[in-house]
Amino acid sequence: MTKSLVLSLLLVAASSPVFAQTATPQNPPPTPPEYPIVRVGVLSYLQYAAELENREGLNAFDVTRAYLNVNGQLSSRVRFRFTPDVRRATDGSLAGTLTVRVKYAFLQLDNPTPRSWIRFGMAQTPWLDFEEAVNRYRVQGTMFSEREGLIPGSADFGVGYFSSLPGDYGEFHVGLYNGEGYTQPEANKYKSVQGRLTVRPLPGRGLAQFLRVSGFYSAGWYDADRPRRVGIVMAHYEHPHLVATVQRLDATESPSPLATVDTERSGWSVFIEPRQGPTGWAALARVESFDPNDAVTDDSRRRVIGGVAYWFGWNRARLGLVATNEQVAYGEGDGRPDENRLLFQTHVEF
Repeated sequence: MTKSLVLSLLLVAASSPVFAQTATPQNPPPTPPEYPIVRVGVLSYLQYAAELENREGLNAFDVTRAYLNVNGQLSSRVRFRFTPDVRRATDGSLAGTLTVRVKYAFLQLDNPTPRSWIRFGMAQTPWLDFEEAVNRYRVQGTMFSEREGLIPGSADFGVGYFSSLPGDYGEFHVGLYNGEGYTQPEANKYKSVQGRLTVRPLPGRGLAQFLRVSGFYSAGWYDADRPRRVGIVMAHYEHPHLVATVQRLDATESPSPLATVDTERSGWSVFIEPRQGPTGWAALARVESFDPNDAVTDDSRRRVIGGVAYWFGWNRARLGLVATNEQVAYGEGDGRPDENRLLFQTHVEF
């Protein structure tokens, strides 16, 4: 009797793990997403500008940018983006009115190689969209190279390839584009080859990990024997409480078919933003100096921007309130009067 009881207890103890395992519910495999997936967002800049010097004290409310971003995913590796841009027309019979035109329209193939993509269509070129991700104050005005007319907008028709470097050491972006920017059709057979290389010298090394160095070059042509070339070098530091950039650019251009000598242009820019973090208070200062023709004396200009901002953030949404003073001093050879204005702007994004 005792032997039978012991044997029964051993059998129950040995089988109990099996029963426990059988009773444990199994997590069902994740349900694959149903494509296409479409997300709609908005990016808008609203402003009040008041001239303090010249222009008879002109002041005005305005919408300087309004995007409706439509981002879609057709499959696990294929995406698209369509973005109409609302802006004020400055020429032609529609001058002064708000018009709508396409800013981005491209297909993207993810991971043709690890951590990379290919874009085809009207897409971001390698430099301006990248710089705007470092300097978040596009609401205050265009970036240095675009403001001085050296890069015709952040988008162009063409094909681009982006890839991260191994070990978080940086990234590169290269592409072949029409060269006229998204606002103009292609004028002739000549294209623009553009590339950017960004290097993080000391990833994971304390405060030094926030330092990056970027180089950009655009090799294009207005027409045969009429170059359109721009080179930029920028060191940038991107800490949660401090963003700073130092930039140098040089360009060789021949936009006029009547020109017998290429025009050499040069300039530099410094930007600094001490801040509480991605949200909260921030101060900003930006100084730019640009010489539109190195062969001409006293035609350079200097722009100084300073102000404060407060940023809100909720999940995918951002709201920035920005107040700045912008002053532009022109050289005697330029002939234009100096400028001084106050700008109160809002950055709305979701």
